Amino acid sequence: MAWSSLAHLPTSEDEYWYILSNLLNGMSVQEVDAIIATYKGKEKVQHHYRSNLAKVGFFSVNQNCITLNYDTKKLSNNKRYLKTILNRVLKENQMFETKEVASAIFETRSYNLQEVVDVLEREHPLIERNSFVRWVRPIVTLMKFADILSAGVMQQTPYARYLQEAFIKAANQFGNSIPLELVETEIKKIDASLNIVFLLDKVLEDFNIRFKIELLMMPSWATKNKSYKIGEDMYTHIKIKADLLKED
Repeated sequence: MAWSSLAHLPTSEDEYWYILSNLLNGMSVQEVDAIIATYKGKEKVQHHYRSNLAKVGFFSVNQNCITLNYDTKKLSNNKRYLKTILNRVLKENQMFETKEVASAIFETRSYNLQEVVDVLEREHPLIERNSFVRWVRPIVTLMKFADILSAGVMQQTPYARYLQEAFIKAANQFGNSIPLELVETEIKKIDASLNIVFLLDKVLEDFNIRFKIELLMMPSWATKNKSYKIGEDMYTHIKIKADLLKED
């Protein structure tokens, strides 16, 4: 996937409701496109609008026909059901882009687009800001409609992000072995309530991340650095071998 892969999502709650409430199981993709075009006041639309809805998880496509992931009749009769649908598909969505945006929203505790992009830019500095704003806006808008901050949907305490940010500040790059206490010093600058033991306990719960982290115990004659008990063992140094936030 790419950051631009959800740039054609609806831009209003009315648009989501109109399109989703008019879809039926077994509809052809051409019929779906016609419903989207009707709302937009156009004769036809590009397939991106339909494919974006499918990527989020509102329906799947098989042999040019759709299978819905919600009760369209219930939505037609109750517009408030839309928020429930948005919450559920976001909770089930596994796209890197939606997870990153949700993490940024929870970090800033805001749906403010500029603040969210500020967070994302720290992790993806090579992406031009104006492009980032354009691509991320529809995702932030969707999450605002779902109100993920209140619902707790997709909530991800950014422990891995904090650990990686602290490590890079202390080590300058992946692959270096550095004292845990240096990383803890940087962690305290991010959030004074956190400590290295708590953070690693949380991060190492994720099997997909665990293999990217190497903990080492240097002998007393080789280091004067403080040792920490993590799990059942003592360690003095840490090496992060690859980007913890990137799916491999």
